[in-house]
Amino acid sequence: MHFAFSLHEFGLQFLAVIVMLLILSVLIIVHECGHFSVARLFGFQTPVFGFGLPFGPTWTIGKKWGTEFKVHACLVGGYVLIPELGDESAMQNNLDVPLKPFKKFPIWQRILVASAGVAFNVVFAYFVMIAMLTTLGEPSQATVVYALVKENPIAANAGIRTEDEIVRINGQFVGSPADAVKILTGHKNEEVKIELKRKVDEKAEPITIAMKTNDAGKVGMALVGKGPVVYHKAEGENANVAWSAAKKLWSLSMSMFDALGQLVSGVWAGLTHGGKNAQGQAVPGFQDIHGVLAVIKIGADIARQDWTQLFLFTVLISLDLAIVNILPIPPLDGMHVAVMLLEGVRGKPMNEKVHNEIVRWGFVSLLLLMALIMVNDLSALLTGKLDLKSKKQDQEELKQKADSDKTQTAPATTH
Repeated sequence: MHFAFSLHEFGLQFLAVIVMLLILSVLIIVHECGHFSVARLFGFQTPVFGFGLPFGPTWTIGKKWGTEFKVHACLVGGYVLIPELGDESAMQNNLDVPLKPFKKFPIWQRILVASAGVAFNVVFAYFVMIAMLTTLGEPSQATVVYALVKENPIAANAGIRTEDEIVRINGQFVGSPADAVKILTGHKNEEVKIELKRKVDEKAEPITIAMKTNDAGKVGMALVGKGPVVYHKAEGENANVAWSAAKKLWSLSMSMFDALGQLVSGVWAGLTHGGKNAQGQAVPGFQDIHGVLAVIKIGADIARQDWTQLFLFTVLISLDLAIVNILPIPPLDGMHVAVMLLEGVRGKPMNEKVHNEIVRWGFVSLLLLMALIMVNDLSALLTGKLDLKSKKQDQEELKQKADSDKTQTAPATTH
């Protein structure tokens, strides 16, 4: 019986990993199709469209529109060779493809080609968000007060208790701790009305409590999502659904930029202050940078526990691809855009020798970063850091943590 159960579990895990690989593959193809389609629109050469990185065995699966479509054994990325964007000699030597005489394209067209992959990932995320809202609805989870912060007693003095469930703030529905934080920070040093549910004799009673936020928009609550994820069907005309999807996508993007900023600050703190901020608290650092393996592991666990969350996970990964690729790091898209903007400001191209050195050392730095990410992913996999716990386990751990120390806020969003 144990063997049969283990085989069943292995089958589910294998299927979940395949699903995640398919999702990542689609997102990579979408990104490269952005470059390819806009390049073709303006008449750029696109001699090679490759799925995977050009290492190891390579198979040519077809040729169309002057482009060879290749599949590489190293299926961890993708590319479109567009020689008129730069680095054409190195790419030509590596891939051994014939090129036509180069055309000179205006900067605005080159910038659009370079940034088209990012744009396509954002647009794809938007349509996935619309699909989620129209089929399932918007995901939400009960937002519960996990602890009250002694250093900021505003909520405690107003009558908020632990285990209170936040329903609305100033009439706005709260579907996650992030929603509550966003609403509160939008009302700094203002009075807010918090509608909540409080368990009294096993019944949930509605209560409304008013309080004034501090200058940072905080009231001293540690919030956590608790219970099952539920979906609220989008209501209204198609235009309302489209607008809701746009707002949700914007909110997620800003949260991801904020998380990226915290990670950069954490890495800097790790280099200068031993991985701690000015208050002496540990912050994210190099060890928290993860890559493809982590994405596949977490996504596969999500697929096994609740496949409906794959919609939102796909949106997040698509946005993540867009944000990472727009960074000005060679050989990412952002570097091409930065070089072309500099060319536009200077009125002449960057010195070829300087440009090649930037590309060369940037590529070396990127390889080192990829090696670090691989080490982090493998370490996290071996130590179970990436294991997605069940909702029941999360709730039990939160309860034990709250019972032992009400002032600890590490697993929650403090606000």
